Amino acid sequence: MKNFLFVFSVLVLLTSVSLTGCGSGIRFGGVVQFDDGTPIEGALVSFIDTKRQYDGLTDAQGQYTLCGATPKDGIPPGEYRVAVSKNSNENEKSTFPEKYASIETSGLTCEVKEKGNSAFNITIIRSEKK
Repeated sequence: MKNFLFVFSVLVLLTSVSLTGCGSGIRFGGVVQFDDGTPIEGALVSFIDTKRQYDGLTDAQGQYTLCGATPKDGIPPGEYRVAVSKNSNENEKSTFPEKYASIETSGLTCEVKEKGNSAFNITIIRSEKK
């Protein structure tokens, strides 16, 4: 009987943590565009800290919202390194600079605060024209 109560208590605790844990994050996003103001559709925006990665995909207006394990999850407050990548199909020449695809080379960082957040808009600078 004691084992049953212990197992039951653990299950109740795990269920309550899983229902409240990730969903309590902050809804956060912004716009990704080229330096000429053109929105970038289909770009993957990744916010990465020491524990996790939160991703969002841009729509036709370049807007993204970050998600955790499910689309309803938000992002916890903290410091993040940011990467933006975009796959181009074989028929189009990619104009998206590769340097943004890695947190090591993008140069992008963002602090997500518990209150008073504004959107984190990202401007992608294309390679200099020759």
